[in-house]
Amino acid sequence: MFFFKKKRKMMKAVLTPNEDGIHFSFQLHDGKTVAELKLPMAKEDIEKYYKVQGFQQYVAWEELYDSGVLVDSTLPYSEYYELLKDESAKEVLQHLGLPVVEEHVSGKLSLRSLPHEADLVLQLFDAGGRNLDRVGKQAGAIYVLPDRLMLLPERVYRLKQALLGSYESGYEKIGICQQLANEAGIELEHFLQNETYHVVDAYDIDVAVHRHDHIELVVKGRNEEETRHLQRLQRVSSIKKGHGRSRFVSTEQVHADMMHLQQKRHITGEEVPLFLENPAAVLPEHDYLFDLDQFSERVRGLIPIERVRPFFHERTGMQWFDEESGHTVPYDETLLRELMEKYPDQQYVEYNGKWIYLDPLLRRKLLQLPKDADEALKRRYILDIKDNEEQLEYKMDSAQGAPCRRYPVPSGLQAELFPHQIEGFEWLCHLAEQERGGLLADDMGLGKTIQVIAFLLHQKANGRLKPTLIVLPIALIENWVAEIEKFAPSLLDGLYIHKGRGRLASSQFISQFDIVLTSYDTLKTDQLLLGKIEFQAIICDEAQNIKSHTSQRSRAIRAMQGRFRLAMTGTPVENSLDELWAIMDFVQPGALGSLKEFRFRYAETSDYDALLVALQPYYLRRTKQQILDGRLPKKHLVPPIYVEASPIQKEIARSMLATKEMGQVAILNMITRLRQLYGHPGAVIPKYEQLSYQEVPKLKETMHIIETIRQKGEKVLIFTEFRKLHSLLKRIFMETYGISVPVIDGDAKNRQLIVRRFNEMQGFGIMILSPKAAGVGLTITSANHVIHYTRWWNPAVENQATDRAYRIGQQKDVYVYHIITRDSSHFPQGTVEELMHELLESKRHLAENVIIPFNMSEIQQAVAEKVVGRRQLV
Repeated sequence: MFFFKKKRKMMKAVLTPNEDGIHFSFQLHDGKTVAELKLPMAKEDIEKYYKVQGFQQYVAWEELYDSGVLVDSTLPYSEYYELLKDESAKEVLQHLGLPVVEEHVSGKLSLRSLPHEADLVLQLFDAGGRNLDRVGKQAGAIYVLPDRLMLLPERVYRLKQALLGSYESGYEKIGICQQLANEAGIELEHFLQNETYHVVDAYDIDVAVHRHDHIELVVKGRNEEETRHLQRLQRVSSIKKGHGRSRFVSTEQVHADMMHLQQKRHITGEEVPLFLENPAAVLPEHDYLFDLDQFSERVRGLIPIERVRPFFHERTGMQWFDEESGHTVPYDETLLRELMEKYPDQQYVEYNGKWIYLDPLLRRKLLQLPKDADEALKRRYILDIKDNEEQLEYKMDSAQGAPCRRYPVPSGLQAELFPHQIEGFEWLCHLAEQERGGLLADDMGLGKTIQVIAFLLHQKANGRLKPTLIVLPIALIENWVAEIEKFAPSLLDGLYIHKGRGRLASSQFISQFDIVLTSYDTLKTDQLLLGKIEFQAIICDEAQNIKSHTSQRSRAIRAMQGRFRLAMTGTPVENSLDELWAIMDFVQPGALGSLKEFRFRYAETSDYDALLVALQPYYLRRTKQQILDGRLPKKHLVPPIYVEASPIQKEIARSMLATKEMGQVAILNMITRLRQLYGHPGAVIPKYEQLSYQEVPKLKETMHIIETIRQKGEKVLIFTEFRKLHSLLKRIFMETYGISVPVIDGDAKNRQLIVRRFNEMQGFGIMILSPKAAGVGLTITSANHVIHYTRWWNPAVENQATDRAYRIGQQKDVYVYHIITRDSSHFPQGTVEELMHELLESKRHLAENVIIPFNMSEIQQAVAEKVVGRRQLV
C-alpha cells in the first residue's frame, strides 16, 4: 500500500528586477497549481493564507506598501538605496529575499565615437574578474546571476543611469559620466584619461565693493579653472595640461546666466541697497544653483543700510535709532524730511557714505501725505515686516463691539452642521465682515475644517472669496481637497494647488482662482510672488507651524496681504507663550502688544486669566467635554495595567545600568532604549526579534486586550513612536490574527489611502501609528479602542493621538489603555514607564488648557534623576 504525502500550500514572493526597480508579485503553490495573488491581499485572502508557509514575506511586502515607497507593486531603485540606509528597512528587504549589500565591482568606461557624439560603453566585472554582461542579465541596479541577485553599488548605478540620459551636448555627457566614473572607482580608457571634460553646472557670486554706491558682481566657479572658463563667457573652453587637455562645458542655463550677469555686473546708485536687501531682484530668474539665503546674509554686511525709527527719550526728547543695530543715529526730523522731498521716488537715499532706508509709512507721516500716497513707494522687491518684537511698530485696526448676527448656512454645503459648528461658522462670517482676524482653537475632532468650508461658501455667495489663500502642511493638502469635494463640490472648479515644479509663476494668474492651497514651505519660497496678491482671506491650518516668530515661515506668512486672517490650531501653545504671540501677530498684529510687552505682562506673571481676556475678541475654543457631552459616546480611561518585566528584560536593563557614571545625553539615550526594551527586547537586541508574544509581558497583556476586541468585532489603534516596534508588532499581529495591519509613521506617503481602507474595512482591525505622525489630518472613527503602547512625553500629544478615534463621527464608547512594566529589583523608585505614567498623569490637567506651556524637558529630567539616581548625573 502506498501513502502519498499531502503537499502543503506555500506562498512565494516573485521578484522581477527591471530597469525601473523591483516588481513584486506573490504566488500560491499547492503542489499542483500556481495561483497569482492580488496585491494588497484582500481581507478574506489574508484570513485564508496567514498560516501558510512564506506568509512572513507578504508581511514584509506590506511594510513597504505602508511606507508608500511602492509604485504599482514596484520598488524604484532610488527608494531601494534610501531604504538601505535604515537598519529596520534593511531587515524588511532581507525578509523579501533582496540583496542588502552593494557588491564590489570593477569596470572600464570607453569612448567608441568622436567626442561630440559621446558613444560611451561601460564594462563591469565581478570580484572574480568575470564580465557581468556575459554571466548575468542586467536590470537597472540588479544583475540577475545564475545563483543570486547582485546589487550594484549606488554610484555605479548612477553612472549606468547617466549613460542612458539625454544631454544638451555630447561634451556634457562625457563630462558627467567621467565624473561619476571617478566617484565610482571605474577605470577610464586612455583617451578619456587624457581628455577630461568638466560640466560647469553651478557657480557662486562674490561682491567687490568699489564704493558704497558702486559694487561689482564677480562670478566664481568651484576652482580657478572653472572661474576662468566662466569669465570667458564661452559655452566650451579648454586648457592644455601636459600631454592632456581639460575641456569645460557650461550647461545652457549657466551660460545664459553668465550673459545675463555680464549686463548686470556693475550695480550703482539706489540699486545697491535694493540688491543687498534682495539679490533675487537682480540675479537670473530661476531656481538658484547656490544658496541664496546665505548669499543674502553675506552681502548685507558689506555696506551699511540704516533703517531709522523715531523714539522719545525722557531727557533729550525725540531721537532716531537704527532698527537693525538698535543704536541711535545722528539724524533729525528736518534732515529726513529734506531727503524725502529731494528724492520723492526713492526708497533709499545716500547720506554721508551710508544708505538710509526711508520707510513709506514714515514718509507719509513726516510729509503728512494722504493714506494712499505711498502706493508707488511700496517695496519693489522684498517682503519685509515690522516684527513688533522690541516695540509695537505695526498694528492692524479692525471694527470692535459690533454684535454678531445670524448668517444662513450656505445651501451648497452638503452636510448638516452641529450647533457649535453653526456658531463657529457665524463667528467666522462676523470676523470677516469686521476685517478682524481669528484664532479657531477648537478641540481636535470638533470639525474646524467643515466650519471653514461653510465660511468659504458664504464668501463665494457674497462675492468675497476670490482669491483666498489656505496655507497648511503638505500632508494635509490631499485631505482638504477631499473634504471640499465631499462637502462643497461647487468650490472645486475655482481651486488651485500651488505646489511642485510646475506651479504657476504669475501672481496675476494665481489671483484668478477662488481658492489657492499651498504649503508653508512653498509659501516661504514663493513669498515674493504670493506677496503681490491682495487676498480676501488668508487661512492657516495647523497654525502651530508658524509658532516661531523668528522663522522664515512665520515672517513670510505675516508679510502676506489679506483682508481677513484666520489661524486654525487646537494647540496654539506647546512649549512657550511666545508661540501664541507669534500666531496672534499673524492673526491681528498688535492685539497682544509687542513681544517684549507680552512677555512682561503675561509670560513672566503667568497671568493666563488676563491673557484670555485680551484674546477674547479674536479667540474661539470649544472642547469635546463642553460641546459633545451627552452626544459623543463616552471615553473610558481604563485603569493602568501593570506587568512584571521578564527575566530577559531585567538582564538587559541590568547591563544598561552597569555604567557607573554617564552624561545627560547618554542617560536620555538609555531611557529611550528602556522604553523600547519593555515594548519588545528585539527592538534593542536583534537576536531577540523572534521571541513570541508570550515571552514579552507588555505584548502578552496587549494580546489579551486585542483578543477581547477581536471577539467584539471592533478595531484598535496602537501608538508607539519607535519604528522597530512598528515592524515587530505588525509581524506578530498579522501572523497571529491573519489580518492586514497598516502602519502610519512620519514617512507614510499614502496615509489618507491607508486610513480610508481601514475605515471601510468591516469588523476587527488593528492599525499601528506614530503619535506625532497621527497628530494632524486623520479621522479614524471606525476604531474605538486606543492602546498607548509606549508613552509620549507630552500628554497633549497623547490626547491628540486618542482624538483620531474620539471625535465627531464616533458611534461607540472609546476605551484608552496604558500597560506599564515594573521592575523593582533594578528600579526601586519605578521603571521609566512607571515614572512617565505618574508624571504625565499629574500634568494631564495642563493639556486641557491650551494656552499654558508644557515643559517636556522637566519631565525628562525628573525621570532621568529617578531612573539612575541624581548622583550619577554628571
